[in-house]
Amino acid sequence: MNALHILAPSLPKARPAILIITVLTVIWTGYALPGQLSPDGRLTLVAMALAMLGWIGTRLPEAVVALTIILGLVLCGVLTEEQLFAALGNELVWLLLAAFVIAAVLKDAELTERLIAPLLYRPIRFDALAFGLTVAIALTAFALPSTSGRAALLMPVFLGLASIMPNRSLIRPLALIFPTVILLSAGGSLIGAGAHLLAAESIRATTGMQIGYLDWALIGLPFSLLASFVGTGLILWLFTPADLRKLRITAVRAPSIAPELVTRQRRISMVLLVVMLLWLTSGWHGTSMATVALTGALILLTRPFTPRKTKDMFRAVDVELLLYMAATVLLARSMNLTGADQWLADQALGLLPARLAGSLPVIVIMLSIISVSAHLFITSRSARAAVLIPAIALPLAELGHDATLLILVAVMGTGFCQTMTASAKPVAIFANTEIPTFKQRDLFRLALPLMPMIVAMLIGFALLIWPAQLALLQEEQIGADIAMVMPD
Repeated sequence: MNALHILAPSLPKARPAILIITVLTVIWTGYALPGQLSPDGRLTLVAMALAMLGWIGTRLPEAVVALTIILGLVLCGVLTEEQLFAALGNELVWLLLAAFVIAAVLKDAELTERLIAPLLYRPIRFDALAFGLTVAIALTAFALPSTSGRAALLMPVFLGLASIMPNRSLIRPLALIFPTVILLSAGGSLIGAGAHLLAAESIRATTGMQIGYLDWALIGLPFSLLASFVGTGLILWLFTPADLRKLRITAVRAPSIAPELVTRQRRISMVLLVVMLLWLTSGWHGTSMATVALTGALILLTRPFTPRKTKDMFRAVDVELLLYMAATVLLARSMNLTGADQWLADQALGLLPARLAGSLPVIVIMLSIISVSAHLFITSRSARAAVLIPAIALPLAELGHDATLLILVAVMGTGFCQTMTASAKPVAIFANTEIPTFKQRDLFRLALPLMPMIVAMLIGFALLIWPAQLALLQEEQIGADIAMVMPD
């Protein structure tokens, strides 16, 4: 169920008629646009509007909507069949495919439970446990793709911790911490969410800047960790009485694990460590992240690392997300190729007073509010990025601002989506467990102070920290390019 169905439950019978009228209105409006926009540009804007309508106002899966829109652009001649099929060969698609296989092997070996276990080797206060969990959950973003996948992998950890809570009142804040940190910490890793890969591809296509695994971590991790700690602190303050925060959780003996499983966990950990080190140093050895990930996935599929059949591991691959990523990359590219993004920029320039259009703080504040609020209308994080980057961030960049910075603001803002259970899959997963956790009113109570705090943090990083980091990264890449073309 998406946000529109929650906000407008009283018109179930009118929805089909309203939807048809809206679609026809969007199509008519597209063809009634001023003549300075090319026919292909009109079609692309109509396609973007229809995609937004499909993501917001229907129950169709996001991938089905995106693929339908892209197929329409191909049939209309805006995109070629070669561009359509080449999108499936995009490095991002192969990277995600390999990451899903790696995640399946980790889940089968119960390595996520092993990550949390050290927190309970000795008695610990609940507030200390909460912040320790925040760090541990954040670390999973560097190895596992998609927030919903991390939520599914961490659910056994939550249930195990909930069973040893000395007071049942601690289960609600514990349950809120997991999805909150999963969502807010994802921004620290390039593979933490599909939206980040889309942002990296958009930055490369627009500015030529390559943002690798380490580059993204240096830029996104400080913001994401700070946001996660703020979220956890608010949960402790709002939902945990002071006396319960200091309550000690009894130490739990680690369950006995079969020796062969321990050996397998160690082998997998070594391979995963090598993969992550190669990702971090990709700028030095020149091998792409996708190639490294595929190599690691193939190694982990062999017998020393998993006893499961290869086809069972490949069933864990989220094919829907892979196709969705390919389709949204094409949709963003069509906005650029047809000049639709430039036309939107011109319209924005006409609406904004010149003194405001040229003010970076004003643009950042406006984009931060839009990106953080977008989850109320578009329930998929990747869908929000697919809309915000080509339709808002890039047109605003055409007003004379750094496109890379605005893309970062747009995609980092999409990490906040805790207002409703329908706003994000991790929230829905932890709201519907086998034990009572939290209700919708608890999410509203958390979101009310957390949303403006995330907006303020986003504005601060965009104006004070990220510009210097991006300038340094650009200098390094320019220096590397010069070194490649200079004769010895």
